[in-house]
Amino acid sequence: MQKPMALSVEESEAIVEAVRKMKRVFHIGTQQRCDRGCGAGFVKGVEYVRDGRLGKLARIDLGIIDNSPKSEWQVPSLERTPDPKDFDFDLWLGPASDAVRYSQLRTHWRPVDEKGKPYAKIPGQNVGWLQIKDYCTGNISGWGSHHVDIAQWAMENAGPVSVKCEKVKFLQGRLFNVHDDCLITYKYANGVEMKLGTPRLTGYRCGVRFFGENGDWISTCRGTTAIPEGKRVDTAYKAKADFWRNCEANRKELITGEPKVKVIHNPFNHHRPWFLGMRSRQDTNVTVEEANVSTISCILGYHAMNEAGRTIGWDPAKRVFTNPDDQKRLYSCFERPQFAVAPIIREIRKKVGA
Repeated sequence: MQKPMALSVEESEAIVEAVRKMKRVFHIGTQQRCDRGCGAGFVKGVEYVRDGRLGKLARIDLGIIDNSPKSEWQVPSLERTPDPKDFDFDLWLGPASDAVRYSQLRTHWRPVDEKGKPYAKIPGQNVGWLQIKDYCTGNISGWGSHHVDIAQWAMENAGPVSVKCEKVKFLQGRLFNVHDDCLITYKYANGVEMKLGTPRLTGYRCGVRFFGENGDWISTCRGTTAIPEGKRVDTAYKAKADFWRNCEANRKELITGEPKVKVIHNPFNHHRPWFLGMRSRQDTNVTVEEANVSTISCILGYHAMNEAGRTIGWDPAKRVFTNPDDQKRLYSCFERPQFAVAPIIREIRKKVGA
């Protein structure tokens, strides 16, 4: 399954129920829980934190990429609907509202003119449905599904008890309307406070940085992360130019040597665990329950942005909103009837006799 796993708590919970009751093998796109590619630094960082290298965990800084569209994105929003033999737009919409017209910018297709020439070189991750509230929540789930997962993995997959958005800016005009800059505070039952935000508001690039009670820190990221001016420190691996590598710390001994605590992770490429799981009928390195906790945490952040300044309470054990009004309003999201979650759940329960 591609992340984000769901757009609502109801849908995410339904996926867990379906996987377990129908005895299916589940795998989700969490490349950062693996030894290969982008994940090696994250796995080590989580192991060092769980190993107690920082003492009691006190704070987490989490950086996600903003969603700002560039000036060259000003291309026609509406185009001729493609031939249904090539692209079934109604099916592609799925549960989302059908009160829209087709646009290349609604999909992952790079927008082209009548001669098939791209309007501009637009980064692939910033094109299409990832920028539109009808289909997605923006990078709170796009990158949040990766980094929130890592932060909570270090806390043994704990979910937050409250979420509050301090600042947020939404994209304006044309099709794009998800969040741009944001700053969100997550609080956990163990006393940890996590600040999630975009670089312009946090000063921290895309990654996860853990702070101990004495001020020591361990930073994890994909590839390299820019060092803020005046913040150069001694590291286990000499920083190249002005960049930290994928696992760094303010003192090199914090990330030197093998941690005694090991976590279950993926030692192979991103696809192999799924095939191995299908053969063995066993869980992959990320269980559906763990994916559910990370997914819901991103959804809570999305709701907090839409109600900025208000604290949203959450019970991570029961997985319900602590405010009954929030439970009624925020538990589900809009879905076209033929794709609604509730009937699917009823069908599953009928099949398994629940």
